[in-house]
Amino acid sequence: MESLIIAAQDQALNMRYHQKNIMKQPTDSKRRMCYNAEEHIKHTVMGCTKLAPPEYSNIYNKVSGYIHWTIRKQMWLQATNRYYEHTPERVINIKGTTIMWDAPVVTD
Repeated sequence: MESLIIAAQDQALNMRYHQKNIMKQPTDSKRRMCYNAEEHIKHTVMGCTKLAPPEYSNIYNKVSGYIHWTIRKQMWLQATNRYYEHTPERVINIKGTTIMWDAPVVTD
């Protein structure tokens, strides 16, 4: 189990992306389920529309919307009285602080 977890962290699972780009095997590296992107661990875990249904995004948006509403209230910014009626802005810059909601964050 430990070796499988380490292989996933190192993005070295025997997926189509690994077969084509690392092992140099002649294979199509597109995802077998969605054919939208190359089949590698990052897409499988975070971005595959077949594996991550819209319900995941809805739950994430509800939680992050509540956090956004709470931060606005703590910074004395105008906000609705009820968090579930709050519509977050994508980016707010105030007093040297940037508040982002539903914005992509690039990681390695």
